[in-house]
Amino acid sequence: MTPDIDAVLYETIHMKRFKSKMTTIKEVARKAGVSVGTVSNVINGLDTVSESIKQKVKEVIKELDYRPSRLAAGLSSKKTKNIGLVVPDISSPFYSDLVKGISDKLQSLGYEMYLCNSNNSLEKEWEIMGNLKSMWVDGIILIPVYDQSRDLGQLKNWTQPLVILNRDLGLPEIDTILFDNFSGAYNAVSYLLDQGHQDIICINGPKSSNSARERYLGWKKAMSERGMHKEDFLFWGNFSITSGKKLMSEALARFSCIDAVFATSDLLALGAIKVINSKGLSVPEDISLMGFGDIFICQYLNPPLTTVARPFEATGNKAVEVLVERIKNPEKKPERIIIDGEIEERNSVAIKNSNPCPGQGLLT
Repeated sequence: MTPDIDAVLYETIHMKRFKSKMTTIKEVARKAGVSVGTVSNVINGLDTVSESIKQKVKEVIKELDYRPSRLAAGLSSKKTKNIGLVVPDISSPFYSDLVKGISDKLQSLGYEMYLCNSNNSLEKEWEIMGNLKSMWVDGIILIPVYDQSRDLGQLKNWTQPLVILNRDLGLPEIDTILFDNFSGAYNAVSYLLDQGHQDIICINGPKSSNSARERYLGWKKAMSERGMHKEDFLFWGNFSITSGKKLMSEALARFSCIDAVFATSDLLALGAIKVINSKGLSVPEDISLMGFGDIFICQYLNPPLTTVARPFEATGNKAVEVLVERIKNPEKKPERIIIDGEIEERNSVAIKNSNPCPGQGLLT
C-alpha cells in the first residue's frame, strides 16, 4: 500500500521544526530497513506485512519512542478522530458529570475531544461550531443554549455529523438524545404523595426551557390525579442555587404550611435547603425535599438528597455511540432517543406523620 503523499509531505515538513525532539516516520523506516509505506501499514494494523517485519517495526517504534502524527493520519484517512463537544456552562456540575461520560467513551474508541464552552450565548455557540468545523473534527455533540431566537435553519443545513443532547429543538433531521423530564417529574411527585405529603410546592427553571415546562407538567399531573394541584404552589426561576434560595424564600413567605418541595434541579434543591435551615426548619423533619438530576454532590449533603437520578454516564455513552455511527454511516435514519431515570432514595424525604407542618406554625 502506497502511503498518502499529502500525509507524508505534511509530516516531513512539519517534523523538520521539531527534529531534535521528535522521531519521524522516515527515521523508523530507515532503522527498521523497510519503506515508509511498510511502517504506515504496521501502524494502521494492515495485514499486508509479514509477522516478522511487523514485529521488527514495532520494536523500532518503541525504541525510538515514535508517535504518529494525528494530523498526518487525518490527511490520509480524511478522518481526524477528533470530536467537538459544545456545552452551555462548563462550570455546572451537571455538565461535568456528563462530559466525563462522553470523554471516557470517546477515549475507549480512540477519539480525542475538544471541549468548548458557549457560556449560554447563542452567538458564541455558533461561532464555536464554525471553528470546530474548520478544524476538521469528525463530528460534534451539541448541548444547545436556551434561546428562543435561535434560527433552526442553521442546524437543519449543518453538513457535519451532529448529535443534539439534552435539549429538544424539534429537529427530526438531527440525531437527538433526551431525558424523559415529564416521567421523571411525575414519578418524583408521586413518590412524595405516596409518603403522605399533600402540600408540595414546585420550584422550577425558566418558562423558556422545554425541560422546565416538561417537569412542571409532570408535577401538575401527579398532583392533579390526587386532587392536590394548586397553581399557586408553582414558582418559576432558573436552574441555579441562587434561584433556589430566592424561590424557597418566596414560598415560605407565601405559605405557612409546606409539606414538601419538588426542586426540578439539584442546584435549586441546594439553594432551597440553605433557606429552609436558615429559618430554623429541618429537612426532612419539617419539610421534605426532592431534587432532580443526581449530581455528584447530592450524596454528600446533610441530609443526603433524594433525587431523580439521571444516568449521566449512560447518556454520554449513547451520545458518542450515535455520533460515531453517524460518522460511519452518514445516510442512516436520524434517531430520537429518550432516556429514563429512577428515584435515588436517600434521607431528605420523610414519611408524613399526622401532625401537619411541624415547626412551621410561626411562619407567615
